[in-house]
Amino acid sequence: MDVASYQPTTVSYTGAKFAIIKLTQGTDYLNPKADQQIKSAKAHGLLVGGYFYANHGNSVSKARSEAKYAVAKAKALGIPEGSYLADDFEQGSGNSVNGGVQANTDAILAAMQEIKSAGYQPLIYSGAFVLRNHMSITRIVKSFGTCLWVASYKVSGRQDYADFNYFPSMDGVAIWQFTDNYRGLGVDGNICLIDLKIGSGSSQPKPANKAVESLSQHPVVKWDIGAVAVVSNAKGAYVYTSSKLDKRELSKPKPCGSVWQVFGLESGAVKVGKNQYFDGRAVYVKANPIAYNDAKHGIAKIVMPHTHALDAPKADAGKVYSLALNSKVEIQGRVGRFLKIKDLHKGKQVYVTGNRAYIVL
Repeated sequence: MDVASYQPTTVSYTGAKFAIIKLTQGTDYLNPKADQQIKSAKAHGLLVGGYFYANHGNSVSKARSEAKYAVAKAKALGIPEGSYLADDFEQGSGNSVNGGVQANTDAILAAMQEIKSAGYQPLIYSGAFVLRNHMSITRIVKSFGTCLWVASYKVSGRQDYADFNYFPSMDGVAIWQFTDNYRGLGVDGNICLIDLKIGSGSSQPKPANKAVESLSQHPVVKWDIGAVAVVSNAKGAYVYTSSKLDKRELSKPKPCGSVWQVFGLESGAVKVGKNQYFDGRAVYVKANPIAYNDAKHGIAKIVMPHTHALDAPKADAGKVYSLALNSKVEIQGRVGRFLKIKDLHKGKQVYVTGNRAYIVL
């Protein structure tokens, strides 16, 4: 959940695992409910972070001042160091996104660096359109890794679950805000695409252990599979027979790093088969944009020997050149089960069969 002064002081919502509380706006506003909302979220066992509503536009100096003000309030109000603090960059209410892509990005990066230097993990929040058209996602992700918090709604109105058919695919998404009216409760609903964890509080990252390193290797998935769940709990994850997570299917957990096709999300549980569910806190859910949009960009890994680039998207197409096993190729969409290779060959489009080149998520 993310809550502001419009929401109650009690932060308790069905299925919630984390809460991001509005702290400040500009350098002279403090959410009057923030103190109680933070205490309530902690009391309900939620991971707690914060955000500030930007009024800095494309001004680097204002961005730094606003970030410092938000950091000071975060510390005073008890947001744990090492948690998440976001720059909420939207149009209106004192902020303009029309200052130019590069200038906007310079200001956002300055704010995020202040957040990081203070011991928090920086995020940048905005709608999908603003992220794509009014800032450089490439620069931001290069500087701060997976740090985008993107708002994009399937419908305007109540939504109980995130429908990954409408996932706003772009690089670096950490959190997707999929509704502004979760379960009809009048609060924004979000789903994390990474395992949100409180860091050390240090601005210098610690070396990852082997379990974490193994998860940095993105799984591969067939072109027509919409989403997969990757077991992220170092001790593995149990499969349950219902979304209530009240009965285990087997006594032995599925191993860390194993990959499962996702068929749906129910009450915080991830459905991976008929009457088979993971606890959503024990897995990463990763969407495959290629499965939902024929024009999406991606990287494909060659998973079968004797694979070739083809001169047409059909089974009897001519072979143009070979593609080595385990090599990666950049693609730009697909035609049916055939993936379009981005680089043209002698000025012509070439393809690779989808069951030979899986998408790297």
